[in-house]
Amino acid sequence: MRSPCPPTPARTAIAAAALAACLIPAGSRAQGTAALPEIQVSGAQDTAATEGSGQYVTREVSVGRMAQSVRETPQSVSVVTRQQLEDRNLTKVEDALKQVTGITVTRFDGAGNYNTFQSRGFDLGSIQLDGVAIPQGNYSTLDTAMYDRIEVLRGPAGLLQGASEPGGTVNLVRKRAQARTAIGVDAAAGSFGLRRGVADLTGALNAEGTLRARVVAVAEDRDSHVDTLFNDKRMGYGTIEWDLAPGTTLSVGGARQRVRASIDQGLPAYADGRLPDLPRSAFGGLATNRQDLETTDLFAELEHRLAGGGRVRLSVRDVDREAFYSAARPDSALAANGSFTMQTVDGLTRVSTRSYDLYTETPFALAGRTHRMLLGLSRTENRSYEGNFGYGPRSTANLLRPDYSRPYPTIALPGYSGITDRREDALYGQLQWQWADALRLLAGGRLSWADATTRSTSTGTVTARSAPGRQFIPTVSALYDFQPNLTAYASYAETFVVQSERDAAGALLDPRTGRQVEFGVKGEFLQRRLQAHAAIFRILDSDRAVADPVVQGASISGGKVRAQGFELEASGQAAPGWDVVAGYAYNDTEYLRAPLAQQGLAFSTVTPRHSVNLFTRYAFTHPALRGWSVGGGASYRSAFYARSGALAIASGGYTLLNAQIGYQINDQLALALSVDNLTDKTYYEKVSGISRQNFYGEPRRVTVALKARY
Repeated sequence: MRSPCPPTPARTAIAAAALAACLIPAGSRAQGTAALPEIQVSGAQDTAATEGSGQYVTREVSVGRMAQSVRETPQSVSVVTRQQLEDRNLTKVEDALKQVTGITVTRFDGAGNYNTFQSRGFDLGSIQLDGVAIPQGNYSTLDTAMYDRIEVLRGPAGLLQGASEPGGTVNLVRKRAQARTAIGVDAAAGSFGLRRGVADLTGALNAEGTLRARVVAVAEDRDSHVDTLFNDKRMGYGTIEWDLAPGTTLSVGGARQRVRASIDQGLPAYADGRLPDLPRSAFGGLATNRQDLETTDLFAELEHRLAGGGRVRLSVRDVDREAFYSAARPDSALAANGSFTMQTVDGLTRVSTRSYDLYTETPFALAGRTHRMLLGLSRTENRSYEGNFGYGPRSTANLLRPDYSRPYPTIALPGYSGITDRREDALYGQLQWQWADALRLLAGGRLSWADATTRSTSTGTVTARSAPGRQFIPTVSALYDFQPNLTAYASYAETFVVQSERDAAGALLDPRTGRQVEFGVKGEFLQRRLQAHAAIFRILDSDRAVADPVVQGASISGGKVRAQGFELEASGQAAPGWDVVAGYAYNDTEYLRAPLAQQGLAFSTVTPRHSVNLFTRYAFTHPALRGWSVGGGASYRSAFYARSGALAIASGGYTLLNAQIGYQINDQLALALSVDNLTDKTYYEKVSGISRQNFYGEPRRVTVALKARY
C-alpha cells in the first residue's frame, strides 16, 4: 500500500542515473583468508575504504567530515569493516551494531525491522548516510551488502547533525564504483528457512576508467523460530561515478529496498511483572499479520580534490521511507491459564527527508606548521505523515492453545491526520591547530536555525509549532601524542534536543540542553594493523520534560539526568592470520532531578551496566592447513529491565557464544559455516511492558555460505 509520492526534477534525475547504473554489468572483489601486510588504500573519493583491505581496522574514518584516523578523532569511535561484515555474515545493520562496544539495539518487532539504537544511555536520534544525517525512526535500514563499512561515534555529534541526542551517531558508508572489473556472487542457506543470494558487480565503462559503475542486488527469504513468521527482502543498489576532471568526480545513484514480512509485537508479561516461561516459538498474533516496508535512497555527490590535499564536496540526498503494518497483538497482561486480550490495528507511516550539504576541508600552513580547517553549510527538510491508524475489535486469545488461522477483521485506514515539516539550516566548522609537534587543539561548532510545524490534513490549520530559533553548539578538544604510537585526548561538547511536550498553557517546552566531557587514550600498533582505545565520559542532560506537579497532563522543563562510564576496545590483526575485536563498556545512568518516584533511579533501564563483545578469527598459514580458518566469539549483557508503572519487568544477564569454520577452496571460491548462540541459550533479548513488546532472543542458528570472487 503506497501513499502518493509525485516525482520531483531532482528525484527524477537521480533515479534515471541510478537506473542507468543498474543496467550496466559491474562487481566487487572479496578477500580470502590469508594474512595481509599493512593496509593499502586506493581510490581518490574514499581514502578510508575498507573493501579489499582484508582488515578489521581502517586507516581513516569519514564520520567527522575530515578524513582522519581513529587515533586523530577525539571521541570514542568504532568501525565495522567490510571484512568483519563478510567474516561474520552480518547482513543487517542492526546485527552489526549489536557487536559494537557500548551500543544497545532495541527492537520493536519479531523480525527486527523496527529498531532504535542507544549509546551511553541515549537514543542516537539520527543516522548518517555517507555523512548526511537522516532521522532514525522505526524504519528498516538497507542491507549491509551495499556498504563498505559502518562507523560508530559515541557521544555528542552536534557538529555533524545539529539538534540531536547526545548518544552519538552511526555513519553508513556505501561501496563505491571501481575502475577494475570485479564480480562477486554469494549464496547462503541456514536455519529457519534462510535462503539468500547477493550479486555485486563493478567496473569501468570506458577505456580510461574515468566512467565507472556498480550494481548490488540482494534477494533474501527467511522464516523464523516464531510460529508463522517470515521476512522476505529485495534490495538493489546502483551508482555511476564520472571523473569530470583529474580532481573532480560526480557520483549519482540510488538504492531501493522492499521488505514483505509478518509482524510480531512480542509477548505479554504477567500482571505482577514476571516474564512468561513459554516455548520460544510462542506468537501472540495471527497468520494474517503483515508488515510491508519500502525504502528509496537517491543521492548525488560532486567532489573536487584540492591541490594541497583538501577537498570540496556537495551532497544531495533524498530518502523516502514508508511502513504499513496489519497486526493482531497482545493488549493485556497474561493470565495464568495463558489467555490474554488480542487487539487488531492497521497503520501506515511515511517519512521523507531531503538533505543538502556543502563543505570544504583543507590543510594550511601558518607559523611554520600545517593546520587543518573545516567549513560547511547544510539544510535538512524532513516531512513526516502522522495519525493514519485504524483499530479493529478486541478478542480473547490463548498462548498455550493458539489459533493462528482466526480471521483478521477489515480495517479502514482514516488517512493521515497531520503532516509535520521540520527544517534545519546550519553553518558548521572546525579549526585543528597544530600547537606543537605532539599537541593539537581543536575548536568548532554548529550554528543552526531549526523549526517544526504540524498541520491538520483536514483543515490545513497549524496544530503545533516549534521554533527554538538560533542555536550554537560548541565543541573543543585537545590531542597529545605522548608516545610515537599513543595519543591522549580530552574533549568537551554540548547538545540541544527539541522537545514535543507541552506546558500548562499549551506551548511547547524549550529544547533540552546537555554537555559531555570525555577523556581517553588511543594507540596504534603493529604497523597500524592493531588499534586500541580507552575512554571515560560524563554526560549531563538538563531541562528534560517531567510531569507538571500542579496541572495534570502538562509538563515542565525540570528534569536532569547523568550518564557516565568508560569503554575499552581493541581491534585489528594481533599476529599474521589472527584478527580480533574485543570491547567492554560500563554505563551508569541516573535521574538527578525528577519527580520523587524517579529520583536517583536509572533513567535508561534498557542499557545494561556491563556489556562485552569478543570475536576472533585465525587463518592457518601452515602448508598442511592452508586455506582453513576458525573463529568464535562471545557477547555478554548484564541484567536490564523496563518500568511499567510501579512494576519492573526484568531480564537477567546472559552470555552468547558463536563459532565459525571457513575454507578457501581456491582464489575465487570460499566456503564458511557459522553457528550463532552455540549453546542454544534461552533468554529475553528485549523487555518492555505488561501488555506486549517482550521478545525472546533467537535460538541456535546455523548458516552455510558460498562466496565467489572474480
